[in-house]
Amino acid sequence: MSKFLFLCLISAGYASIPIYFQKPPDSSPQFHEATYNLGVDINMSPYAGGEDVLFAHRCIERIEGWLISRSSLPYSKAPQARLWRLSELFLGWLPLNYLAVVVEHEVFGHGYRIRDIGRSKAKVKGYHFSTPPPYGPGGAATLYDIGSTFTTTDEATVAMAGVESTAILSLLAKMKWLESSKIDPRQTVLYLLGQYDLILYIGSLKVEDDQPLDGHDIQSYINAVNQTYTASRLKGGRLRSLSWINLGDAFTYYSIYAWFRYISCGKEASIPMIPIFGYGYLPGVRLGLSPFGPEYFIENFLVGQNRPVYFYAKGGRHANNNYFGLGIYAPKIWSLGNWFFGLRLDGWRQPKLLLEPASQEIFDIDLSAAPDPNNPLYSYEEQYAVRTGAAGSFLVSFQGAGHSGFETELGYKAQGFLPGYSLKALPVVRLYYTLFF
Repeated sequence: MSKFLFLCLISAGYASIPIYFQKPPDSSPQFHEATYNLGVDINMSPYAGGEDVLFAHRCIERIEGWLISRSSLPYSKAPQARLWRLSELFLGWLPLNYLAVVVEHEVFGHGYRIRDIGRSKAKVKGYHFSTPPPYGPGGAATLYDIGSTFTTTDEATVAMAGVESTAILSLLAKMKWLESSKIDPRQTVLYLLGQYDLILYIGSLKVEDDQPLDGHDIQSYINAVNQTYTASRLKGGRLRSLSWINLGDAFTYYSIYAWFRYISCGKEASIPMIPIFGYGYLPGVRLGLSPFGPEYFIENFLVGQNRPVYFYAKGGRHANNNYFGLGIYAPKIWSLGNWFFGLRLDGWRQPKLLLEPASQEIFDIDLSAAPDPNNPLYSYEEQYAVRTGAAGSFLVSFQGAGHSGFETELGYKAQGFLPGYSLKALPVVRLYYTLFF
């Protein structure tokens, strides 16, 4: 019935627009172009998966644009055209954006972390997806088996991997918006769902600490962290209090404005930035999770000549452990003709990842029970061991005359936790086909 209503709205909107609007006016393009990537990396991380999701999303956008290019639907301010654009966003792009975020969350979030941990510890059995809203309840699940060497740290990283990956998806979307200097209104719900995936999960926790939610990612994460680090307990109430910092994100408000602007006039919204010596700058803050406890990101975006740069500082404290890190991602710093060169650097100081089996097998641990500080799974010496590590990679891309090209990223990452990367020391290898469209 909803699909039938959607088709009726499209037909009514198109048929009721005056004839003299049937040829689009000569004006600036409705949607500005940016570089989208389609490719692979080791175990299909949230970075490669997120790029593929956004590439598929942009392809669908371009197909829709071609289908309606001879109509006034994208440009007209007539009430019927505005009604069509509203129905398009709600009945068309809402379920597509929801599905994109869920695929990133499950396949390139939970699925990636399980693939990274390895078959000797865990193995994905499959995925289950429900019909996205407004046509169904939405939601999804990753089904997997674990072995006896699976640890509480493994459990924490798998549980938080979904919201870890959707934060990366939102970051990738922002980088493309900054490249074009415009916010694509058809991606705004995708961005908001990814940016606030963690916050929505935290908000769905039950208030009563003695009534845990079975199968809830954040509850599983809290239980696993508490069993691993016993000096103090992490509670849902603390995470709810910390989650308010995510409102310090300018792109949230720009996205909401862009959504309404598209309905009003069919165009994108610009990105206001703070001018600094010829560059545009925007700061932001958000909450993230680590295997050691919550952490806070101070994010920074700098744009010059349509080349965005992202750099951050992060830190946290839980169970008498302090941890912090720094990083920069600049995909196109230098250019030589059609060739572009960039880099990605990250560094951290954090507790040692406790990936070796503990004093008890995972099957013998009641994760929902209060941990015993006098009989921890790992000694306090192990819990407070600190490690310093880094990751670095070099990016090379080529853009041909036909707007297509390729990108490679080669580097190395030391053992430690870095969002979207392997927990192990591993080479970084990513290969993409790129298209500027």
